[in-house]
Amino acid sequence: MRSVRVGKVWQAVLLGSTTCVILALTLLVEGRRPVGTNLAPFEDVGRLLLHSQRGDLFTGRFIFGALGIVGNLFLFVPWGFLIWKFLDGAGRSALRIHLEVLFFGILLSAGIELIQLFLPTRAADVDDIIWNVLGTAVGSLLAHVGREVRMEWE
Repeated sequence: MRSVRVGKVWQAVLLGSTTCVILALTLLVEGRRPVGTNLAPFEDVGRLLLHSQRGDLFTGRFIFGALGIVGNLFLFVPWGFLIWKFLDGAGRSALRIHLEVLFFGILLSAGIELIQLFLPTRAADVDDIIWNVLGTAVGSLLAHVGREVRMEWE
């Protein structure tokens, strides 16, 4: 099996680049007007369930709502993977790394939503934090699995 070696400097560059892409997509891309803040957890899931019960599975609202959830998940999967690899090192337990990754994922996502609260074209949404942190956790788990299949990260 061929090994891939990525040093800490390049891991930091990849992690920093991924973080910049996330910040650009979540803070610089102009949203729709008017914007509203959502502090009710899983409101987006409730809207999707309501549309599905009505048979509105192929409407723009359902598709864009589902894409929003999937997009938030997948936006943070690479970030969770990269930060796990960056934090991994000799003598560090996988559990501790997972907890640190989740902590930093919560901080990043909550920070983004806090900033969006004050931007006129962006909407703060607690659901985004939930999906972002879930994406971070998936990335973290994938990185852990990568540790077990003999990928070498320096």
